[in-house]
Amino acid sequence: MSDSDWLSRRTVLKQAGVGAGLVGLAGCSSSGGDGGDEGDSGGEDTETEASMDETTTTSSSGSDDEVRVGFLHPTSGPFAALGEAQQRGSEVATAHVNDDLGGILGNNVRRFVEDTEGDPSTGREMARRHVETNDVDVLIGGVSGAVNLSVADYAYDVGVPYFAYGGPEEITGEECLPTTFRYQYSDAQIARSGAEWALENLGSRVWIHIADYAFGQSIARTWKDAFEASGLDYTIVNETQTPLGTSDYSAVISQIQSSDADWVLQGFSGSDAVNFLSQAEQFELGQDIMSTTNTYLPLRQGAGSSAVGTYTTIRYEPTYESEANQMLVDRYTSTFDEPPTDFALVMWSSLRLYAQAAESAGSLETSAVVSAMEGLESDEPMGSTTMRECDHQAVRDGFVGRITEPDQYDWPGQEIVATRTADDITRTCEETGCDLPSL
Repeated sequence: MSDSDWLSRRTVLKQAGVGAGLVGLAGCSSSGGDGGDEGDSGGEDTETEASMDETTTTSSSGSDDEVRVGFLHPTSGPFAALGEAQQRGSEVATAHVNDDLGGILGNNVRRFVEDTEGDPSTGREMARRHVETNDVDVLIGGVSGAVNLSVADYAYDVGVPYFAYGGPEEITGEECLPTTFRYQYSDAQIARSGAEWALENLGSRVWIHIADYAFGQSIARTWKDAFEASGLDYTIVNETQTPLGTSDYSAVISQIQSSDADWVLQGFSGSDAVNFLSQAEQFELGQDIMSTTNTYLPLRQGAGSSAVGTYTTIRYEPTYESEANQMLVDRYTSTFDEPPTDFALVMWSSLRLYAQAAESAGSLETSAVVSAMEGLESDEPMGSTTMRECDHQAVRDGFVGRITEPDQYDWPGQEIVATRTADDITRTCEETGCDLPSL
């Protein structure tokens, strides 16, 4: 799709699609005041909410002296705690780009927030609202892999860059798109960070338990691939799953206890993980637990002591020593009086990478930004990062950690116990199955 075609299509969407888009939003409320939050500097937001019962609405029109960024956060629904953490991240990221980097192309960044509710159809409609009503230049966020894929498809249709927050391989794999980029680790990068270490340090016999949805299924698939790629001997004792939103894990915990598994791969997040960890502690589960998500601050805050002693692949650690990380820590802690999270990191780095690409391109036009993003190298809080051209996946080092007793704060901390290089944890371009279509 050429720039002229994209601009013409976007103009048509804005002129003719706003009303239709809002009709499609009926019943998709944005709770918590997140429907259309705006803030010129990422500080205090001005709330604007479009009533779904109104028959008319006023479209926000873009300004030549601002860059409009549409963030997608699940501030209600099963991922609400994660969405709140992500929203804080987008606030400090916007402030950072405006105050520390001088905006983008000399223009102030204006932040808009919509609530995806953790639902793919709602996420797509919120992306549509961002484009048709908020007139954004770029979309950032997500959490659920299914939401990511839905938003990515829409963003490609309308020619808007999208920075996804979600792990499923498809995002930068078989369903990769030229307008989609991902700073967050893919599930395969996470799996290759932790699988070999776990087999060497926790044992060769593993029980896999996941939540039955795209994220959990992706974890099971990618960790099994990583076990195989490690070349080590291993046995999958059993593989079980429970529906998203399960509250009682006593039956599966009992099965694990009576097995000869050395450790459990826990494949879920949010309230599911908190409930599982709490009951594992209550029933004195003897096996070690390895998770891809126990690193999340909201999860550690919710799980408390039941998370201590478990292992995790670390997505972000506030004490990591780098100049870029100290900048994030200083701004975040001065704003919220607590350390940043992985959600803050990804919002921060996604917006920074977009800003750098736009500056390099000297333009906000999609094709120019996409071209400048491919191969972009940047020093980000958790180390050097390269946005790979072949699939638009960020390539960076991976980390394994252990959840520790509370120290500086009232919730459990974490310590890095191993580091894996970017090359070790990232699949080759040929392995991903990505064949980027034309823009």
